[in-house]
Amino acid sequence: MVKMRRRFDGNALLYYLLMVLILCSYTIPVYMGITLLIPVTSNVTTWILNILAVLVLVATLKPVWNWAQPRVHHLVYALDDPQLEIIGQMSDSLASTSPEESMLSTIAETIARTVKLPYVQLETADGTTATYGTLRNGSDLTHIEITYREEVVGWLDATSRLPKVPLSSSEYALLNSLARQVGITLHAAQMSEALQASREQLVTTREEERRRIRRDLHDGLGPTLASLRMQLGALRRIVRDDPAAAEQLIDELRHDVSAATADIRRLVYELRPPMLDDLGLIAAIKNFKLADAPLQLDVIAPEPMPRLPAAVEVAVYRIAGEAIHNVVKHAQATTCVVEIQVETGQLTLSVTDDGHFLPDGHTAGVGLHSMYERAAELGGTFSIQPATAGGTHIVVHLPLES
Repeated sequence: MVKMRRRFDGNALLYYLLMVLILCSYTIPVYMGITLLIPVTSNVTTWILNILAVLVLVATLKPVWNWAQPRVHHLVYALDDPQLEIIGQMSDSLASTSPEESMLSTIAETIARTVKLPYVQLETADGTTATYGTLRNGSDLTHIEITYREEVVGWLDATSRLPKVPLSSSEYALLNSLARQVGITLHAAQMSEALQASREQLVTTREEERRRIRRDLHDGLGPTLASLRMQLGALRRIVRDDPAAAEQLIDELRHDVSAATADIRRLVYELRPPMLDDLGLIAAIKNFKLADAPLQLDVIAPEPMPRLPAAVEVAVYRIAGEAIHNVVKHAQATTCVVEIQVETGQLTLSVTDDGHFLPDGHTAGVGLHSMYERAAELGGTFSIQPATAGGTHIVVHLPLES
């Protein structure tokens, strides 16, 4: 059995020193008061006074110890850091803030009231500001950056209590500590707003897609089927009396049915490319039509390819297809390499060619926006940069469900 040795840190040493000091401050005056202030007439009386002093100390030492111990312990070990008080008040204030009120204003007011500063201003990186108090003439304004993981998310400005007297070093250190806590809060709020915006964008995109499919069905396939019904009715009336006209009408019906079938296939392909189910993702990418371009397409992927979520599979297919289309149309490349890496929780798609990179001043077109939006819809990232050996290097990171 291993015996654990207790380590005495600085607080413990200070605690015991204060307790000894308090006990000495009590016992010495009591003992001296009893033995010196009471008149002594004989040696026997001195001995009795010493015994009396010891009895008084024994009787009162424990109450004194019980009174002093919690106070010294609180003095040494209690976390009376004003930062903790402000953080607690800030948390309570934010919890009670209604949606109509500004979170930034609540933070500024809490800091100003708790630290007792006459003026506090908070500004976020997107330009939103909130102030509390009045900026006095001649007051020194202390400017502190609010950061989150080395990223500046805002700024904190505050003035001292007395004009022309700067904040003390302890107050400045306290505001810096509070700025780090405020940075976490601002970052969380920004992420919440970004998440809400992303959800709204996803809902908008889904509804637009449904509207487009409804329009295609209503304006394209619907009239075609209605026309087929009318032609079949006419065919029934003339098939016996005019066989030649019936044959001509049948040819028209075959053409209309082929057009309707093509529309259905197009709609199905836009929902999910059939090649993904028929061939699989890798084979489907390898079978992209290159429009007779002199381009060598190489696909590098794990073997066997792990099973992917349907949304990720479609996104990879669409993004890779759009990237290869851009290479064929704009890059004048001879080689294009599509590489897929699947790691724990993430898929990485990279498309690299040896052609020309985007010219200076190039404006992103529909294709680049489409690739970016498909990656963003799944919570992924999209980047485009020059390749090491020339050409273009596209990298897409997509999260995978566990």
